[in-house]
Amino acid sequence: MKHTSRDQIMKEITDSYGFVPDWLAGMPDDQLEHVWAMTVWMDSDTKLTAQQKALLGLGAATAIHCPY
Repeated sequence: MKHTSRDQIMKEITDSYGFVPDWLAGMPDDQLEHVWAMTVWMDSDTKLTAQQKALLGLGAATAIHCPY
């Protein structure tokens, strides 16, 4: 896995969303890099669209009674 600096990740987040959400800003560097990579993948279209991935995530969260 390539290592990206925290400043670079924060710039990518700001470029994508216009701001850095608190839940991302407070993450430790190693977790931030991993979570941001997953978020970029979730927001992109692959064989499944971003919308389909979001719906699958919602369905999985509902199935396991996720409290969030």
